[in-house]
Amino acid sequence: MNPTGAAPAVSNVFRPKFGQAKASTSSLTALPPSVDRAVGTADQLAQAYQKLRVDVLDRTDRAIWEMLQQNYGFVQQVDSSPQKRETRNELIRKIQIRDSQGVASNATTEAVIVRYVFEGLSRQTRNNYTIAMEKARALDIPVTGFADFLAKNGGVGGVVETVFDHEAEEQATAKQMADAKANDKSTRTQWVTRLYSALAHKAESELAYAGEVTDWVPRDPKADTPKSKAEAKPDPRYEKGNFVFFVTVRNPETGRYHVVQGNVFDQAYEQQLLASIAERMDVTIPELSAAVQGLEHSIGFGALVANDAKELQKA
Repeated sequence: MNPTGAAPAVSNVFRPKFGQAKASTSSLTALPPSVDRAVGTADQLAQAYQKLRVDVLDRTDRAIWEMLQQNYGFVQQVDSSPQKRETRNELIRKIQIRDSQGVASNATTEAVIVRYVFEGLSRQTRNNYTIAMEKARALDIPVTGFADFLAKNGGVGGVVETVFDHEAEEQATAKQMADAKANDKSTRTQWVTRLYSALAHKAESELAYAGEVTDWVPRDPKADTPKSKAEAKPDPRYEKGNFVFFVTVRNPETGRYHVVQGNVFDQAYEQQLLASIAERMDVTIPELSAAVQGLEHSIGFGALVANDAKELQKA
């Protein structure tokens, strides 16, 4: 709610969030010498891996672990550098060019370096290497002790599968955060649903449309299965939603919109669409709830809902 105590205008609720633009894959400016040196080190590690993979006879677990130890040390070198961001960006840029596939901007330094050095490895193996390094860092394993750490815990796979003490706490915290995020999503979706329902009762929002409305609700495969009413439970995947989603095309000459088609979806998919809209709205839940409740109060929504229910019973 705003400082004056009045409910915010509904128009202010529909504020889209705008994501960050994707990083360019071109390097237009000269890199600092320290970044050049770091990238050179990464190239040397990549070459050493290819040599181990193709030429060197010693491909035992210990040889791989010592190779990973060198990468583990390089990760810490990059993260402790004043040019950490520039080095990461340059490595990511080169990966994008080489693999024609991007790297998440929030990827850990371990993930970036493993992706850069261990070209040609399966995604699962790269993920395991990354997780092993991340776990070692969380446990403050020194660079010189990384290979021994792997040996002590059954190799890379053993480290990945082991739940260390600090991880149990992190998992509990992560679950709490996930639950809170899910609750936030559910609450926002409910408010957006109420918002659209309330807006439907504003006379100026009425649309005269006699065209096609496509019903996309699939038939319940269990519809013909006999069962008692007590056991019957509506499945939102096969129940018609409450809204009609219209496809419109704007006429650039008149500035008006041509309604092309209406679409009715099942309740489950409808909730996904509403949740997607709610997620993109740059508005807090208190602000959203205040706007919706203010609108409902202004149009006497409670009385309208009761009247709609009576009309449905008559139909």
